[in-house]
Amino acid sequence: QVDLDTNPSLHLIRSMAGAFSADECRRIAGLGNARPAMDGKTEDHRERYRASEVVWIEPGADAHWLYHKLAVLFSDVNVHYGFELLGLLDPLQYTVYGAGQHFDWHIDVGGGAASLRKLSLTVQLTDGADYTGGDLEFHDDIDLQQQRALGTATVFPSFLAHRVTPVVSGVRRSLVAWACGPSFR
Repeated sequence: QVDLDTNPSLHLIRSMAGAFSADECRRIAGLGNARPAMDGKTEDHRERYRASEVVWIEPGADAHWLYHKLAVLFSDVNVHYGFELLGLLDPLQYTVYGAGQHFDWHIDVGGGAASLRKLSLTVQLTDGADYTGGDLEFHDDIDLQQQRALGTATVFPSFLAHRVTPVVSGVRRSLVAWACGPSFR
């Protein structure tokens, strides 16, 4: 019989309140607002599956501080998951959800380069009191109301199903990043 180590943290969602200051959240929104936006459709183009606006923030001099901070956060939280990580391969995704916009149930792992995603991280860039609806939810149905606080970073394995419920009023802004590594085996 072969003894195999198990990972009891594999299904856990970690929420870090205050990971980003209000000033850092404004700076991130400034980076996103300064770049061209596009419709946030997914590759499968399912009608009404996702409605949002996305901006891709590539590595550059103005975003160096942000990439560095995210790399440190991923490294710190990965102590709990124990994944083999190489770094950030995808550009960062700044997402804006207005009234009626949402992202239905999905996982962040997919084909091609998306198959290398191990950890997903979402930063709350809007104070939760400034909009209604727009909740980041997971199938585990755990209470993550604290993740609506400005500057909170929520980290989870990229293969966990999650969604953003429709925004009822106001605007929800978030930043999404993925830490990548060699294929699961």
